[in-house]
Amino acid sequence: MVSLTKKLQLYRKQLHDQNAASKQSSQSIKSAEYESEQDKEIQKASKLLNAEIRRFEDQYVLVHSEMLPLDLKIGPYVISELFPLVNAWQSAYDRHPLSAKGLRAGDLLFFDTETTGLGSGTGQMIFLIGMARLTRNELELSQYLLPGPGHETAFYDAFLSDCRSLKNLVTFNGKAFDWPRVKTRHQFVRRQVPKLPPFGHFDLLHASRRLWKKKLESVRLQTVENEILSMGRKEDVPGKMAPFLYFQFLKHPDAHLIKGIMEHNREDVLTLISLYIHLSNKILNRIESDPEEQYEIARWNEQVGDRVHAQQIWEKLIREASPYQSKAKWHLAELYKREGEYLISLNLFKSAIRESGDDQVALCIETAKLLEHQFKDYAHALHYTKQALKQFYQKHQNDLDSVRKKEAEYLKRLNRLDQRIENNS
Repeated sequence: MVSLTKKLQLYRKQLHDQNAASKQSSQSIKSAEYESEQDKEIQKASKLLNAEIRRFEDQYVLVHSEMLPLDLKIGPYVISELFPLVNAWQSAYDRHPLSAKGLRAGDLLFFDTETTGLGSGTGQMIFLIGMARLTRNELELSQYLLPGPGHETAFYDAFLSDCRSLKNLVTFNGKAFDWPRVKTRHQFVRRQVPKLPPFGHFDLLHASRRLWKKKLESVRLQTVENEILSMGRKEDVPGKMAPFLYFQFLKHPDAHLIKGIMEHNREDVLTLISLYIHLSNKILNRIESDPEEQYEIARWNEQVGDRVHAQQIWEKLIREASPYQSKAKWHLAELYKREGEYLISLNLFKSAIRESGDDQVALCIETAKLLEHQFKDYAHALHYTKQALKQFYQKHQNDLDSVRKKEAEYLKRLNRLDQRIENNS
């Protein structure tokens, strides 16, 4: 016979189980109601953003797509100018970092992302990807919006299924920022989504820095957009506000919170098209460049091995009065020296010294080397070495201890030339 105490214990257990079941049922109902309400808000947001909801199993992503006419003007250029530009690259030096040789205009994929922060840790998410590619008759622009952290599989599946190829990404700081974050986040979903395809890159930040770092306060995309391309945005969401607005959107999926960020991303992608055309036109000499731009383009050509085009620009610069005239003569003198044209090289070095003002030390030493080794003119080599030492002492009179090694090198040259002159007398 069951005691009264045991009956009470059984009753309490049954009552506890009933309460727990009731609580769990209530929570499930509330969760279902919340998810249903979230779904309604996402549906509403997708309509306002003109985006489709693309599903992947129990996840989804918002995808906005639009087709833009080729005569659309983006700053100083229309989209269709990409076609003749890519054709112009076919006859240019193929090792240049911006070269589209061997490509069609439709092979270029203009790409930009928005993230929850500037850090590189695994906690930082990409929540918006924008990309654009030319077709024969239009520009296809697509944006992929992550509706929440639990939807990255759908997010990357949609993007990777649509992009087809990533061999020719055109970005602004994408090599250091956007793409490493894509790779990091892809690791979390790599078993469910397509593999990352082979990757190639045209990073317009590096090109912009080369040409305009002295001209601009900061080489940000919007600074280049305003100061170089003469473009302006009437209303724009500041980049630092994007993460805050996105987190607000996650709590309350109101399209008005995210619309400005999507427009900002869209403008960035379109600016990349205009900037690629502009930079390429400068490099290919299809439009006018100022002396500073010419000088930097020539240096870039020389560094990638395109000495022919570098020489053409140096020759042009030495004929025009500018702050880069003597620098161009120096580069040209070095080039002719490597080619064995020693007399032309010597005359260019001497001319550069006359025009270079106080910055003569290295020029004088190079001239002295040429006179000593190629012309055996020790007296004049000694003259230029002494001139270099004089300039050297004037420049480093307050910090000689830090340049003793260089001083010893110059003095050794001076003594050797004195000895050679004495031996020949």
